[in-house]
Order: sequence, then structure tokens, then C-alpha cells
Amino acid sequence: MNMYSILETKKADLTTQEIENSFASNICRCTGYRPIADALKTFAKDADRELLDKLSDIEDLGNKALRLKCTEEQRNVCSDNKSCAFTNKDLNSKTLDDWCFLDDIATKMIVIDCGDHTWYKCYTLSDVFSVIEKSTDYKLIAGNTGQGVYHVLDYPKLVIDISNVTDIREYVVDVNLTLGAGMTLTEMMELFLKLSDDNVDFNYLKEFHDHMDLVAHLPVRNIGTIGGNLYLKHCNKEFQSDLFLLFETVGAMITIAEKMDKISTMYLTDFLETEMKGKIIINVMLPPLSSSTKIKTYKIMPRSQNAHAIVNAGFLWKFKQNSSILEKATIVYGGISPNFIHASKTESILSNTDPFSDETIQEALKTLYDEVKPENSPTEPSASYRRMLAVSLYYKALISQCPDDRINPKYKSGGNVIKRNTSKGTQTFETDENLWPLNQPVMKLEALAQCSGEATFANDLKGESDEVYAAFVTADVKPGSIISGFDTTEAFKIAGVSGFYTAQDIPGNNSFTPTNAPLILVNEEILCSKQVKYYGEPAAIIVADREKTAIKAAKLISIKYESINKNKPVLTIDDALKSPDKDTRITKNNVIYPVEVGHDVKCIIYGELNIETQHHFYMEPQTCVAKKTEDGLEIYSSTQWLDLANMAVAQCLSVPINSVNVIIRRVGGSYGGKITRSSQIACGAALITHLTGKTCRFILPLQQNMGIIGKRLPTKCNFEVGVDNNGEIQYLKNIFYQDNGCAPNETISPVTAAHFVGNCYDSRRWYVEANSAATDSPSNTWCRAPSSTEAIAMCEYIMEKVAYHLNKDPLEVRLTNMMQVTNPIPQLIDQLKRDSDYDQRIIDVQNYNKQNRWRKRALKLLPMTYDVFYFGSYNSVVSVYHADGSVVIIHGGVEMGQGLNTKVAQVCAYIFGIPLNKISVKPSTSFTSPNAMTTGGSIGSECVSFATMKACQIIMDRLKPIKEELNDPKWEDIIKKAFNNDIDLQASYMYSNKDGLKPYDVYGVVVMEVEVDILTGNHDVLRVDLLEDTGRSMSPGIDVGQIEGAFIMGLGYWTSEKVIYDQETGKLLTDRTWTYKPPGLKDIPADFRIYFRRNSNNPTGVLQSKATGEPAFSLAAVITHAIRDAVRAARLDAAYEDQWIDIPNPCTVENIFMAVGHRLDQFVLK
Repeated sequence: MNMYSILETKKADLTTQEIENSFASNICRCTGYRPIADALKTFAKDADRELLDKLSDIEDLGNKALRLKCTEEQRNVCSDNKSCAFTNKDLNSKTLDDWCFLDDIATKMIVIDCGDHTWYKCYTLSDVFSVIEKSTDYKLIAGNTGQGVYHVLDYPKLVIDISNVTDIREYVVDVNLTLGAGMTLTEMMELFLKLSDDNVDFNYLKEFHDHMDLVAHLPVRNIGTIGGNLYLKHCNKEFQSDLFLLFETVGAMITIAEKMDKISTMYLTDFLETEMKGKIIINVMLPPLSSSTKIKTYKIMPRSQNAHAIVNAGFLWKFKQNSSILEKATIVYGGISPNFIHASKTESILSNTDPFSDETIQEALKTLYDEVKPENSPTEPSASYRRMLAVSLYYKALISQCPDDRINPKYKSGGNVIKRNTSKGTQTFETDENLWPLNQPVMKLEALAQCSGEATFANDLKGESDEVYAAFVTADVKPGSIISGFDTTEAFKIAGVSGFYTAQDIPGNNSFTPTNAPLILVNEEILCSKQVKYYGEPAAIIVADREKTAIKAAKLISIKYESINKNKPVLTIDDALKSPDKDTRITKNNVIYPVEVGHDVKCIIYGELNIETQHHFYMEPQTCVAKKTEDGLEIYSSTQWLDLANMAVAQCLSVPINSVNVIIRRVGGSYGGKITRSSQIACGAALITHLTGKTCRFILPLQQNMGIIGKRLPTKCNFEVGVDNNGEIQYLKNIFYQDNGCAPNETISPVTAAHFVGNCYDSRRWYVEANSAATDSPSNTWCRAPSSTEAIAMCEYIMEKVAYHLNKDPLEVRLTNMMQVTNPIPQLIDQLKRDSDYDQRIIDVQNYNKQNRWRKRALKLLPMTYDVFYFGSYNSVVSVYHADGSVVIIHGGVEMGQGLNTKVAQVCAYIFGIPLNKISVKPSTSFTSPNAMTTGGSIGSECVSFATMKACQIIMDRLKPIKEELNDPKWEDIIKKAFNNDIDLQASYMYSNKDGLKPYDVYGVVVMEVEVDILTGNHDVLRVDLLEDTGRSMSPGIDVGQIEGAFIMGLGYWTSEKVIYDQETGKLLTDRTWTYKPPGLKDIPADFRIYFRRNSNNPTGVLQSKATGEPAFSLAAVITHAIRDAVRAARLDAAYEDQWIDIPNPCTVENIFMAVGHRLDQFVLK
């Protein structure tokens, strides 16, 4: 949709850079953006020829997909892409029936009475004022994009749409530039770009355009308006409005109308103090600026795009004519405090000075530091960081404007912000055409349906007239408080509210984690019955005829408490270790003892590593639709685990399990977050359907989803390691803890310990103690590459610290401690060093750092051994239809974007020797796949493929006599003959641990080059070379996407994805996209190169393949070491002692910047 909109708007006149810059609004968690970006770039006029050759046009794919439905004869008739014998239609034609025509554009005000609210569509200012006069309870809206910043839950009685008021949508250029307040930000930016070229007095608008390109994202800018943005700032002084900042920097003025004939013009600072009730913003006037005026603006964000400013800044220097002496300076900041706008004292002292003299710089910086006093805000970076950042930005701006003869060339690059180049990627792998369609890079089976929006998910089930929606009523109180009852009076005053249910209404077990399910240790309540375990725990369910009505009503339920806990919640491992009830909160789960000890200890190193949590942030929230059937229930759940949802629903309702059919077409992302947690929502929906007899939809809103659902387990490790002079470990003691949250069902610390000793190093001398901690937070759960991520991070941190203390190359220390027997990692390191030109680039990085004081680069290599083990049972049912030989597969796995269905179909096609298009994979259900284990741990695709292979082989054995009877028969002939001979053309097989598949290792190495802006803390991943041992890939294209996606999700984990709780209440504060920042398209490596290990196979794997969905996530920890090296280089330039630097995780812009240790006296030009 976004791409189509851009193509239409730009008339297909687009560059690859413009395309890549236009998708800040889109989050891709599964495949890491690069494949999507490549596909979209084929629409660019400067698209790379190699890229065009690699990717088919989507229209061609559509035509090919259509022909898959055709007979061979029909396909032969279609000799080109223009006509189709199957439909007898011109594929490229559009008839009038395809379009909906609207009447001529209206100019008469439209009024729609909605009962409690009235909506007005205005076309003139007089219309607007006529409505405003009716009531003071109104809201003006145009794009209404402010809803994404400040949620409006209850709209006023009058809602006035002014998006088509032409009086405020025009612009005028005379002496000033007058911008209509109704202009969209996109229209404004296009005008800025045009005028900056055409009119020398408005050259500065190019700077404004580039700054605004960092504001929100394209869809928001397409409908968000100038007036709306400024009014948002008026109502919320703390809002870091970039538009306000830019306009205030140049002294813009704003025009306000109270009536048609009552208009006033004022400065923006006066506007903020003006009562706006009954008034409307008409326009903003920007002044022309002479060539003696210089402007620089900055916006520092937690990621490259689509994030509000941590601090934004605008600087204007007006020099005296033909002089380097300032006549006036303007310094404006956002993100400091609600009332801070100008650094007035600093502006004052700069008057009549030379801003580029070191004396003036130091005086200005000290004054600025004294007057900029940020206020603490819970979800924003610290006040100390924002204070020093504001000062640093002034210095950065000076560098950008300083004449070359007055600045040390090493400092010059510090004046610019990091701008990522248009990304590119290469994928290097082998494929054996003799095996195709196995080992063939094919398109995912669901690709076209997903791209066209036709792929269905749980909530896409067709609606019913009397269906209901459910919402959780949450206990928003300190953990440990005791619930005594509920007051539903206010909620039931809302029309459409029909029911309210608590734990007492559950006919069976109040548990969504039945302990007779595999892996489950304890019951977790569907609805809190008494003692609250974490802030926001579901305590009841309210039901209404609409989703928003249910959500609104849920907020009106008043929960009564027998007692409210006065103690601070225990939210972290450190809290648990210090708590009075430590003994009940800390559990020692496993100890691994060394089998030998070295005796040549020359250096003992101690350390601590804290690894924080991460939201799964899947695109489809926790969702379930429950339907009544004549003999039970159908449960359409977004779950990874058929069996658990099946058991949990049946047992909470006290009905036979065979009366509950859990159905999964596909899941919209999961990463472990829908293994156990999804059954809570399934139970809630099923309960309502069971009690009311109506279809119930239960969809968690994003904020509730993030607050209720557990996350990645945080980890804390303390270690002691003794080494010899070469860095070889003589002994190692690692005691670590992992935070389970409020329940121990996903205790992973024993597995983490196994991954720690199972990495690529010789661990015979290692002592490992694995502990878990119970805290007052939602029960944490598996998250992409659980245990291995934390284990490998601990290993590599130790190797880095050993290398630092011995002043050795970390790679040398790694190789010294490498496992020597049957370990291909050294060979893979050598291969990747050659492929990535590692040695030369190390020299290049060193040279770059010598030449640049405020920009630093680092090149880092990190190896990995990721052990994969099998568990559970997975079935596959393969059916062949005698009429045409087509095949249907139903299996017990869950397709959630990882390409499971495609791999299964490829295996089936390979065994049968038939085209891939003859195979269809149908939804998974608990009736056809009872007792199926969760799809997770990267093994789902392998296990289901194994079961499919076995089922296909059973059928092939039955067909063998038929094939021998016939002479070179076609597949269809074999099947027809088999059917006539009463041969069973359906077979099933269940993979289990009895099948003898053995655990195996996935090997990987990554080389990353990163650049850090020392003056802001921003970074850019310049290049990544990632080599992974995939065995003989079943589907190389899918495996590339999984490797890239896992790695990018890992980059987010280690850099931008910071989770914050209120330490007093336990409330999650980073619970929406405004405060939680997964990486975007422009955060991926600028140059991303994926290599599969050459000549690789896996004798113990399924058809010689290896897992790819998770291992690469573990390699992403390389970025923490690269950033540390860059910061270390900057500290050495600042003449600091060479000390080990611990940058807290995640390595956010704040943590990077603060690790540098900036001082004002370092900010000089010479």
C-alpha cells in the first residue's frame, strides 16, 4: 500500500534512495527488511541491473500465480503475459466495473450526527467558525496524527474536520514565505526543496527539509499539517515539536483567527501562552535570510527514522556584514523541559563575538551548560545525557560552519550527522539443481497472498451479526495487593456492554498453563483470583458489541482491594538478590563442574555483565476468535502450540478435549511470545463463547499486549577467570541468574548453561552455576534464540575482557581458547576474513580513526557454535487426489513467517518428483494434529519436513508396484491407476524422539564494521559479513531471510530496544511505539553480505539441512564489542587512561555517548 501510494504520487519517478527513505512507518521483525527493500527498489529509475535480474516484477508473479490454476493446455495457449485462456480476460485491462466513481468534490459542509458526537466536514473558514460558536466542547482535526503521540480516548461532542478548508492550505511568497496552516508536512517539504533552489533568500529551507525528513514517517507527513503540529505543541509544552523548533530558530510568526475579521499575528513563544479556545491557526510566516546568516539544526533520535527527538536543536548565527563577528545568535532546544526554548544567556554573551575563537567557544559552552537544565522524564534518556548532548550539539554546529582554515581537519567530520547510505546486500550460496525443488531458492507459498493483503490471520475470520468482543480488566496496582471485588456500574452505562466475568465464572481450572502439558511446571491464572502478581495482571473480562467499546468499558471497571501492598515491587535480578525473601526468589537450577584445571595462572580477571529484556514485538497481537459448533468449540488462535491451547481451553471449561478444535492458518509473527502466553487469550475467548453461546473476538491492544505478555529473560552474570600470558583460560567461574518473572514455567537457565559450555571454546576448565530469579513482573517467556543469545554473549564478553587485560588481539585470544577437536570455526574464520577483506579493513579503520576526532570506526569479528536439539512430536498428513494428482498436506507445525509450509511443500515435491505447484498446505488443527508440540527452537520446519518425508515415502512404497507396471508414466497416470487398484493415497507420520535425529551444531562467524558519532552517541552499521553453516539448505531464499531477520532483531536488542518499568509501581512504561524502538529499515547494515558455508551438509539433520531461524540472532552481540572499540578510540584521543569500558546494555545513544566521558574543555577547534 505504501509503495503504491508513493508510485502514484511521484508518477513512478523515484530513486532507490527515495524508496528506501519512505518506509520508516513499516516494521519488519521476521526477515529484517533487506528482501523487502530489494523488491521495492526494483521500481526505482536507478535500480541496479543485477537487482532487476534477480527479482521478478510483482505483476509477472501475479500472472504466473494465476496460471498455476490453469491446465497444461491452457498454459500453452497463454504465450505472453497479456491474456489468459483460463479467464478469457486481458490481464492488464481495467474495466469500469473495477472502479468506484465519486461525485464532484463537494463544497457544502457535511454534518453527521452520531448521537453523542457530531462530525462536521468543513470547506471554508466561515464554516469552521459557525460550528465553533455552537459549543466550547469541540476538536479541530485534519490528519489527526497527534493521536499517535497523545491518545484521545474520549472525543468532544463536536469533531470538526478542517482538512479541506482551502483558506488555510495555500502558500504565498512575497517578502516572507507564508505557509497555510492546513498544508501537510509533505507539501511543505516539497515547497522547501523548490524554494531553496529558486530563491537565495530561502536557501536555508534545504536545511529545514532535511530536518523534517527525520520527522515521523511518510504516511504521517502526508496527512499531518503545520497547524496541527504547532497546536500539539501548544497543548503539550513538553512535546519536542521539530516544526516549532525550526520556525522559532528563524523567528517565524504565526497568524491566529478568532473570527473571520479578527486576526492577529504573533511570535511563536507568545502563541504558546495564548488561549486558543474559539480560535484557529491560519498561517505561519518565515522570513528571508541574507547570506551573512548561517543555520544548522539537529535531531538526535534513538534510531535512524520514525522516532521523536531525544534532543533537537536549532542554531542561527547572524554575522555582521563582511565580518566574522556575530550580530546575533539564536539557540533553540527541544527535549529539555516543557518551558525551555531559548538558551537566552548564551545568546546574549555571543553577541559581538567571534564564535569560532576558542575563548568564545569555552565561554559559550560553560554558559550553555549552566542554563540548560533538563527535567527528568521516566521514558526519556537521563537529564545528564540530554544536558551534555545539548552542549555537544552547539559545538557540533560550530564545527559544521567553521571556515576550513580555522579548524583542525581531524575535527571537521564531527559537524555532520551520520547518514546511512542506501543499503545493499549480497547472498552467496550453493544450490544443486539435481535436487530441485528441494534446495531451490523459491518464493514462499504465501508470498503473493501476503503482499496483496489476502492472507488471512486469526482475526480475519468473517464477522457475524451477533458476535461479541472481549477485553481484559487489569489490576493496575502494586504486586502483592489483594483483590476483594469489582464495581461495574460505570461500565454498564455504556451502550453495547453485555457481560462481565471473573475467575469465579470459570467452570473448570483457572489456568492457562495446565501442568499436564509438556514443559509446564506450575499453573498460571487466566484471571487473577486474589493476590496480584504483577502490575496490570488480568483480573476480569468485559464483553461488548464492539472492540473499542469493550476496551473503553474495561477502563471504567473499579477494582476493590482488601489490601494494597505498600512495598516497592521486586523488578530486577538485583532487587531479588537484595530482597528480604531472597531465599524463596532465587533458585539454583544447575551446576556444571570443570573436568580439569590449568595451573599457569598469570592474570585473574573479574567482571559482571547485565543483559536486559526485549519485547517480541510481533505484528499480529495476541488474538483469538472462539466459535460455537454443534458439538463444541472452534478456537482460531494466534498460537505456536496447538496442544497447549487445546488442553488449556478444554480444562478451563471442564469439557472434553475432543470437543475443542484449535485452528491455525498462520500466525503474524511470534518469536516465542505465542508459545504459552497465547493460551491465556484463547481461554478468555473460549470462556465467553462457552458462557454466552456467541462468537467472541479477543484481541489485545498493543499497550496491553506489551504489558501483560512476558518478554525475554534478563540475565546477570558474575565471573572470575584465570589466564596464562597467552590468554588461555586456566579456570573460569561463571555464576549467572535469569529473571523468570512471576512464574517459573519458562525457566531456561539450565539450557543457557549448556549453551555456554557448548559454544566453540574449550570449556573443560569451566565452572558454571545457573540460577533463576522470581520477580514481580509478568512471567517471562521464550524469545528468539533464548539461552543461546545470553550464553554466547557471556562467552564473548569474557573473551573481549581477557584480550583487553593482556593487551592482545581479541581474535587471537578466541583462537587460543578454541575447541580443537572437530571444530570448523577456525576454518570459517579464515574463510570469512578472506571474503570480507578483514586484514586490509582493519588497517583502513585505524587510518580513519587517526584522521577523525569525532567519528570513530571499529571492525569486529565474532564466532558462534549454536547447538540444536530436537524435542516433542510433530505429525504430517499427506493426501493425494486421484482426479488430478494434486496433493494436500496438513501438519502439526505452525506457519508464522519462517517459511515452514514452503519447506514442507518442497520436501514433498522432491520425494514425489512433482512440481511444487501441485501441492497445497492447509491450516493446522488440533483435530488433524492432536498432541502436537510447539513450533519453536528453530526445529519446527525440520521436524515437520521429516514427518512429511516419511509420509511421502509410505505413499511412494505403495505406488512402487504401479510404477513398475507402467511404462515411463506421468505422476497423474500413476495416481489414477493406484486409485483404481484401491491403494490408499493418504499417509501420516509423526516425528518423535524415537526417530533418531541427533543434536547438531550450527557454526557461524560475523564481521561487522560500525561507525559512531562521538558527539551524539548515534551509530551506523556500515557493513556486515555473516557466514553461517546451513547444511544443505532446503530453501536457500527463505534461509537467507531468516538469517538476516534474526540478526537485525538482535541488533535492535543490543542497541535501541530499552524496556523501562516504573520502579515504584511495577507499571511498564515502554508499552507502545512512541517509547519502544525496534530497528527500522535504515538501521540495517548499509552493506549486508550473507554467505552459506561452502560444501556443507548435515549427516544427522533432515535431508542434510540445518536450522536458520535463530542462530544468527546470537551473532548480533558483535555490535556491543564494535561500539566499545569505537568509544575506546575516542577516549584515547581525549587523553584518557586506557581503561576497560562497560557500556550498559542495550547500547543506546545515551549509553554510548556517556561512555565517552565528554568534558567541555575538549570541545575546541584547533
